[in-house]
Amino acid sequence: MSTSNNYISYCDSLHKSWYDGAFISDTDLNSQFQMEYSPEPYFQVEDGSNPLYMLLTNPGSGMDFQHRSNFKFSNYSKFSETLSHVYLSKFFKNNAKRRLMNSIQIANELGYAVLINIETIPFHSPSLNKIYALKLINSNRTLSRYTTLLSEFLIDKPILIISACESRSSVSISTILKSNWLRFKLEIAGINAEDLTMRPLTFKGEKITSAIFNHKHKHLVLMMGTNNLPSIENFKNHMKLSFSK
Repeated sequence: MSTSNNYISYCDSLHKSWYDGAFISDTDLNSQFQMEYSPEPYFQVEDGSNPLYMLLTNPGSGMDFQHRSNFKFSNYSKFSETLSHVYLSKFFKNNAKRRLMNSIQIANELGYAVLINIETIPFHSPSLNKIYALKLINSNRTLSRYTTLLSEFLIDKPILIISACESRSSVSISTILKSNWLRFKLEIAGINAEDLTMRPLTFKGEKITSAIFNHKHKHLVLMMGTNNLPSIENFKNHMKLSFSK
């Protein structure tokens, strides 16, 4: 079985386990995540080939349609299609929607026809304690298996990582090296930090407040204070889109 099938199959199994109540007694997961809401490991935006995989952190707060009480059966592949419809609908209006729309445009600018959102952690939470999350990934069997298969799945894929970062000094390669969470995300994505080149995207005075790092078909966007993307106008204005794929 291919690594792609391993990850996708595991996501289906993960959802079935959740639906069957397998995680109700997992105190570690329940202490950190909204386990009454469906896992959300991935969803695809638009149909077609040549996808760009956008690696995020974890789904935010669960919404009513994702609650356990609204599921009559488990079929994550089918439910992921529902996620795409909801997140692209005119009724869905928040920071995640703006990030998604910017991501679609940036994916197109980079030469990709399809965007696939993938979560580093598939469970919902209003916020995430990243220090504790890293400990859980190492100690919790479910999260450990998920991230192992995700890493295998992404090894040869074109990736765009979106992540917030601290704001004490300009965004630089040091921002990545000082963060255990960012280093972990690079590891998941199959990226060596020393291979990355950086291009600033936005400034506040002389301070670089967001930047894109890339190596071949792997990209990382860091933005101070928010897990977001700069506007497509800023993206175009501050860099030449000449990545090799």
